[in-house]
Amino acid sequence: MDETSASLSMADLTPLLDVVFIVMVFLLFTANVQTLSLPVELPQATQQEVPLTTAPKTLTVSILEAGEPWAIGEQKYDQWEVFATSLLEKVKEAPDTTVLIAGDKDAPLGNLVKLMMFLSQHKIEAAQVLMEQENGKGDS
Repeated sequence: MDETSASLSMADLTPLLDVVFIVMVFLLFTANVQTLSLPVELPQATQQEVPLTTAPKTLTVSILEAGEPWAIGEQKYDQWEVFATSLLEKVKEAPDTTVLIAGDKDAPLGNLVKLMMFLSQHKIEAAQVLMEQENGKGDS
């Protein structure tokens, strides 16, 4: 009986040793180790060689419901020919411009189709058609 009570009072150290071992392995894997490499002379970059990064340019084309049906940015147009000429000029000024199309939900569908055909004919890629996510299940 004396031997049984002594063994019960001794704590089992196996879980503690397991945790210590796991912590040691974690520390070994995450420790910064000096990487060994051959000595190499790297080329020096000059200011001229560094490419300049600029923010992507976007051009928003709007199709409106009433009044002047076309807009580029804040400029509105009531005639298709003037709008199309202006759009081509702006795209030629900056060929890497991304075209965004924003259409009023009540605007005539024909205007959107006409614009998409124009962009396709002139090989201008429209990156996005801007939309607003619907809040409710349906309009009442």
